[in-house]
Amino acid sequence: MEKFRTKVKRRIVISSGMAFIAMVLGVFNVYSILITDHSTATHSDGFVAGFQFGLIVSIFGLAIFDVIKLSLAINDESKLRVLYNKEHDEWLIAIRNKAGAPMIIITSVLMIVAAIIAGYFNIIVFYTLVIAVAAQLSVSAMVKLYCMKTM
Repeated sequence: MEKFRTKVKRRIVISSGMAFIAMVLGVFNVYSILITDHSTATHSDGFVAGFQFGLIVSIFGLAIFDVIKLSLAINDESKLRVLYNKEHDEWLIAIRNKAGAPMIIITSVLMIVAAIIAGYFNIIVFYTLVIAVAAQLSVSAMVKLYCMKTM
């Protein structure tokens, strides 16, 4: 159980890092909105800025939620045991692997971060990345639901 406790502590550090990065991006986003000349801004510029800010706030909120959840689990042995059992359930592991969960999550997060950053430079790249992430997550969710029904 000590190896799992170390793994949970590492996740807390990673989630804290994600929250910090989201906070920095949020401050930068608000600053860029404040200095933008709104008289020449298009409708698409406002959409991208709002979408970026929403993604940043969502990432920040989820990271903080994860830090709180994992911190509570580390301090309580029974919660840590429940988390361990949930993560090592063979049926759920098989379903996640069939749906490509480990790689889908990593690539989706990286594509979302790339979309947020690309939105400052090129709107077409921003839209392309957001649509690609939505399609990727939709297909993964459908495969996961199909596997849950058939397995």
